[in-house]
Amino acid sequence: MLLMVATALGGSFFPVTVTAQMTFTLNGVTYASVAECNSKGLTTVTLPAGTDLSGLITAVQVDGEAVTASQVTPNPTTTKLNYGELKVFTYNNKAYGFRFEEDVWFCAVFISDCHVNQGSGHDGTSESDLTTIMNNIIAMGQDGTKKVTFTTEGATNLVPKTSIIFCLGDIDQDKGNDNNDGKHTAFLNATAEVAKVAGIPFIFIAGNHDFTPDYWTGSDGDAGVTYGSTGGANADAQTISAITTNNTYWNNAGVFDENISYFTSGNSYGFEPNHFTFKFKDVRFYCANNYWFQKPYKKPGLLSSATYYAPDPIVSNLNTFVEAHASEASVWMQHYPWLAGSDCNRWWLDQNDTGKYQTSSNSSVYGSSTTGISYNDATQANTLKKDPLAAIMMKAAGTVDGKVQHFSGHYHRFYDATYTSTVAAANQVHDYTVAANGNTEQTNNAFVVLFKRGEGVKEVIQTQF
Repeated sequence: MLLMVATALGGSFFPVTVTAQMTFTLNGVTYASVAECNSKGLTTVTLPAGTDLSGLITAVQVDGEAVTASQVTPNPTTTKLNYGELKVFTYNNKAYGFRFEEDVWFCAVFISDCHVNQGSGHDGTSESDLTTIMNNIIAMGQDGTKKVTFTTEGATNLVPKTSIIFCLGDIDQDKGNDNNDGKHTAFLNATAEVAKVAGIPFIFIAGNHDFTPDYWTGSDGDAGVTYGSTGGANADAQTISAITTNNTYWNNAGVFDENISYFTSGNSYGFEPNHFTFKFKDVRFYCANNYWFQKPYKKPGLLSSATYYAPDPIVSNLNTFVEAHASEASVWMQHYPWLAGSDCNRWWLDQNDTGKYQTSSNSSVYGSSTTGISYNDATQANTLKKDPLAAIMMKAAGTVDGKVQHFSGHYHRFYDATYTSTVAAANQVHDYTVAANGNTEQTNNAFVVLFKRGEGVKEVIQTQF
């Protein structure tokens, strides 16, 4: 293979054929676990964050045989190493290029609205196509090829690899009715099971097609919670069970800095939406099933209807938690976008396509059960839901240019916009809405997101897999 090495004469380049391989013995880390040679012969050594480069190299090998370090120019055991700098060592007239990087970066991939097997009317994706997409996401960068190129200082040389994958809801057919089992089998086989084999954490949340104890259409009545083994409340239970089972798997796998925990009302309401949080690579992730104001409810009986409750205790517990973890860089997600879509606000108000909603049995600061709210009322959506949530989110570290970093789905198209609170202009939420995988105009869509440990989101790039 050829390595282009700069000479001391004006920085020009000449090709050097490298037929041998140089490796090092490193102080405190195993070379094989941190070094990777790309297709052009350059070896990138990615070290744990905070590693001291002074005295890092203690011995040298060429083709597995020990060589005297002083016979290498410059001597690797005494030369000064700097993160990000190309360092070329020569031995027996052969040149070996190395770059030492600090492992402060990681990449997440966001997909949404897979609608597995639901058909073109919902930009649906087949199980086999979604499996291919997942495998492509998992393979990103493994061959040394850049899927995307970041412009963030310090990460321009980074070959993005997938550290964690998120799906932001509407995972398959309505109420998990794939293969008529209601258990989201096709979706899980194409995503969660594939991720387990690869050892890459996969986290998904519910969307309105997966969890919705509200009116579906004007003619459905109480369709969201109809009594029956595969419909309504029982289907909602299947969705939450699939999510929590998947979360438990990754908790047990020991991949998180702090395991997944849930935000609940603390009351005997019955069925909870089970929003959750966890910490991964020194970044706090906040994940809402459908959206943060989803109402808990008691399931209907054979002769009784469901009882809905205001989400206030859940939102209050979220606020308390955020205040206690305000120093942690955070990123947020829910299924509903903040601004994308002409009917965006009616979803925030729990309204169906004719303006109906399920009223809560108790009073609510955040509720939309007050009579007189018009269909898709932006003012009420802002006042009741968006402004209070933005105020909570702003308490956590990790904003970029003063904006909370948020990811959503639902709209089926890429959308990138900032919501500004109507009562506190400093409270801003930068919402990245990811397109549906089966969108025929933007097939196999995703966001590749660059994170920095302890700081949060650094760059977001839309791409296709």
